[in-house]
Amino acid sequence: MTPEQLLAGACDMHVHSGPALVRRGLDHAELARACVRAGMRAAVVKDQHMPTAGAARLAETYFSGSDGKFNLFGSVVLGNAQGGLSPAVVEASLICGAKVVWMPVMSAKYHRERTALMTAAASATLPKPQHPLKYDPPISIVDEGGRLLPQIGDICRLIGEAGAVLATGHIDPRREIPPLLDEAVRQGVKKIVITHPEFFRDHTLDEMRAYTDAGFYVEHILTTLYSGKQTYDGLYELVRNNGERVIISSDMGQVGRPGPVEALAAFLAEMQKRGVPDGRLRQITSRNQRYLLGLEALEE
Repeated sequence: MTPEQLLAGACDMHVHSGPALVRRGLDHAELARACVRAGMRAAVVKDQHMPTAGAARLAETYFSGSDGKFNLFGSVVLGNAQGGLSPAVVEASLICGAKVVWMPVMSAKYHRERTALMTAAASATLPKPQHPLKYDPPISIVDEGGRLLPQIGDICRLIGEAGAVLATGHIDPRREIPPLLDEAVRQGVKKIVITHPEFFRDHTLDEMRAYTDAGFYVEHILTTLYSGKQTYDGLYELVRNNGERVIISSDMGQVGRPGPVEALAAFLAEMQKRGVPDGRLRQITSRNQRYLLGLEALEE
């Protein structure tokens, strides 16, 4: 199959389109049109500052056609601008159709600590709002003793009841992710994604494989290829070693970089050059995402 043929039916669960507080290279309507032209099945809009379920539904309705063959889904990131660790925000977002709930990202205490250690050149590639927020203190999902905050259980229960996806965001891989996973499973969450564990180089291949062996999904992203933090060879090793429950997300939408569809097509071509079978590429760009998003299985 050609990369273009492999794109038909694919899903991108991590896209940044605008308008947003961070400048974006395309808006929601342009994203929907591009995905439809490529024959993709779905995409999920992620915004670090605003819930996107309403905007995604509007763009899907007016800019992706009426044949029901493409869905643009919204999500919510539990940062300060969305109300922080708020069950009320999660409940409203899920009722409005959000498919993914991310733990804190840019507001995460761990994100702040890690970015403070980055070089100026590396940190310059990270997203920043055009106007710095005055009310954005660092967020942790655990207390000083390492215990989960009580509202995390309520948030997980809501996600589980809705059949939505819990994504770990940019929280601490040692202090915060393990108790979150335990609580999410206890509350009935069936669909859990470990957000780009290669970012910041904080997980080993063995740790990533342990996640997939335990039934969680591991997300690898493409935007780091364009900021100098990843190579196609490095991404190939992740794809090759990390088991069945891998998903590829573009994490694209930045100004001056390729669009999400172009980035996915380039990824598929590069993986084919390295010998990744088409069936494996279908699995990590379509089949796994369709399960997570509650869509019908891919028909070959």
